[in-house]
Amino acid sequence: MGFNFTPEVLVVDDRLENLDLIGAVLGKLDAKLELIQSPLDAIRKIEEKEYALILLDIQMPQMDGFALAEKIRSGIKNSATPIIYITAFYLDKESEQRGYDCGCVDFIMKPFNSTILKNKVNIFLDLYNNKKQKEDQNVKLNLALKDKELFENRLKNLASNYRTIIEGQSELILKINDSLKIEFANKAFTDFFNYALDGVAVNSVADISSELSDQISVAIKQMNGKSKSIILEKPIKNHLLEQKWIEWTVFKQMEFNEMYYHIVGRDVSDKKLLKDSLIKKELMIRKIQKLARVGSFEWDSYTNILRGSTEFYRIYEISDKEIDNVLECIKEKFHPEDLLSFDKVLNLRIKENQKLELKHRIITKEQKIRHIHLEINVEYNSKIDVLIYTGVAWDVTEDVEMETTLKNSLAFDREEYQDKAFIELNEKNEIVYINDFGCKMLECNDLKRITNISFFNFIPKPFEDKAEELLNFREKKRDFVFDVINLQSKSGNLKKVILIAFSYNGRGIRLLMNELPQPNGEGMGENKYQSVISDLKVHEKELKRNATEMQKKINHELLVNEYQNQLLAQKSELESLGKMASSVVNEINQPLSGISMIIDNVLLRLSKDIIDKKYIEEKCKQIFKDIDRIKTYLSQISIFNSSQNESCDASVNVNNVVQDAVNLMKKQYKNSSVDIQLKVDPDSLYICGNKYKLQKVIVDILNNSYESIGEKLKRSNSNESLEDKIQVKTKLIENEVVVSIKDFGEGIDPKNLNSIFEPFYSTKQENTNSGLSLYVSKNIVQKMNGEIKVRSKKNQYTEMKLIFPFEQMIEKK
Repeated sequence: MGFNFTPEVLVVDDRLENLDLIGAVLGKLDAKLELIQSPLDAIRKIEEKEYALILLDIQMPQMDGFALAEKIRSGIKNSATPIIYITAFYLDKESEQRGYDCGCVDFIMKPFNSTILKNKVNIFLDLYNNKKQKEDQNVKLNLALKDKELFENRLKNLASNYRTIIEGQSELILKINDSLKIEFANKAFTDFFNYALDGVAVNSVADISSELSDQISVAIKQMNGKSKSIILEKPIKNHLLEQKWIEWTVFKQMEFNEMYYHIVGRDVSDKKLLKDSLIKKELMIRKIQKLARVGSFEWDSYTNILRGSTEFYRIYEISDKEIDNVLECIKEKFHPEDLLSFDKVLNLRIKENQKLELKHRIITKEQKIRHIHLEINVEYNSKIDVLIYTGVAWDVTEDVEMETTLKNSLAFDREEYQDKAFIELNEKNEIVYINDFGCKMLECNDLKRITNISFFNFIPKPFEDKAEELLNFREKKRDFVFDVINLQSKSGNLKKVILIAFSYNGRGIRLLMNELPQPNGEGMGENKYQSVISDLKVHEKELKRNATEMQKKINHELLVNEYQNQLLAQKSELESLGKMASSVVNEINQPLSGISMIIDNVLLRLSKDIIDKKYIEEKCKQIFKDIDRIKTYLSQISIFNSSQNESCDASVNVNNVVQDAVNLMKKQYKNSSVDIQLKVDPDSLYICGNKYKLQKVIVDILNNSYESIGEKLKRSNSNESLEDKIQVKTKLIENEVVVSIKDFGEGIDPKNLNSIFEPFYSTKQENTNSGLSLYVSKNIVQKMNGEIKVRSKKNQYTEMKLIFPFEQMIEKK
């Protein structure tokens, strides 16, 4: 060199063994090394002098490498100094992009190759020396050349890393220009269309697939020059002519005054088939309910939301606009005389589970009266003093009208029956009144003067069982019955009569009988009645047969539903594992990198014969500490091992499971400002279930909480005061274990509370997941005999409560 100058290199790493190893590798270079453990000390140093090169670790206490790089770039002395990250931190696209945005020129992954490190450092030292020499000759020219060289190096690194990453992706990745000419396509894309990208000629998208060309053209038109990206889901055929559903995400980007489009396609065929299957199953259930004219519903006083099936909404004429206020709309349709009894049912202070029946009337839009029969199961939740109503409703208007018509056609005044036998029985089936026609039919004129004679005295013994069953119609909750029976008069004559039985005064029975003509060639009357009765019985058998077939279909659908639930659970586990992928790699890579560095230091000291027993013991302790860290993390993520026992009948310590889940999430979101506040019950809380599945449920809910708070922080003003925390509590309340998870994020819109536990439902604008986590979580909790309750206020908070029966188990067991 033509001037006396020694460049300086700054190395910042919080681990001493890493600094020792880097110092030994770079010690013979023509440069002065400055090794610093504290990022805060490094900040003071960078303002004192200019360095030729800065080597940074990413994960450090007090301040990570990204933040330190931003500090360096915001300073004066080293705002243009090259920065190389030497780290074991897992680099996803976002982390890599952030590194380059902070001024990084290269990444070297731990454990590193000493030769590569020296060569790369030498390159930057030479660049720095050349820069200094040319600064003496022409400062302005040197700055321009330096900026150009740094820019080219960044472009090369970006292009190299970009191609390396996307070539290994399973998604279809494509880059096109404004004329739909292909600039780049990854292997997954070329395999899908059996297409080889020509390195010389530039092909059009239409040359590969006219379908894809049309879909992309439509997407670009929909962006309309305003949106930066768009997502569309379309069917397309691959080179094997197989129909696939692809979710295309189109991004636009301006490069050197030219417009380019980056396109990513994800195969969602399995998701589409699963969704279609669930829709078909739901349609089948709706069809079955419609055929049976039965609608189901659920309502509880905790959320005060009434949910019903499609048939339930049809019975009460609930429109789509009234879905959010079903209970109020039903009350408005109630007949005024029946509304009081309905309110009494809703306001009952029940302290135990009960079954209720309620018949009421509603007034339709055409101002007609409709009769509804409700069967309600009322469950009382003592810990939060909540009543849960579930049940079915069906339209009995036709039955009521038929019954009313029949009753109205029969006069209940004794004197009006002159041509039919009329008898009144008490609760013991003894005759308390009989008209003259009845005495004549039974050939016993003194019956009007004699009381307390059993009606069964006139029933032949072979037919007593049938008559007894007929007169017990009230036990079957029926108001009247009719059938053909045999009577024996006092004189011993057998008579065949058609009998109609009604209840009166609560306990008594009224009988109306008409004798059928004996077969003598003119049996038209009997044949007429027998035909009616036969038709009724055939209809009854047909109904029973249809009910049996319907039950078989329902059982089959339940089996299919169970299988679909298992598929959804597996898909949800894979999504959760994908979310944690970068965290898993980073948490394991960090201690492994530390172990590698320690071994390199030990080998270096052995080669120089400067090692002692105390140093070996100290480093071994550090290695065992890193190994324990890996073991702990692997045990915590074991919930995502699909081979784990699926049974839900083991003893589970809820406090331990919640603590493991919270620790796992703290590691995953350790760079987040959101704080998890954990408060567990001082006593051990045991439930009967599966600890792996329970931990998965808690992790999924915490993931949603983090994302909700993150979205709220993005939309908030810098001056706005927000609570960026999540509260997790476990408590024993009246023999039930309650796990409460409350975040202060975006909250849930009241109109969406009915739908958050449905499959494929998501309130997120970006389609980052399939919307299965809460659906699968609800199924897991129900299999453990538990339930999920949710309370939320828009833009304020969301609280999820997992409630399980407490098991009287001890830690020894």
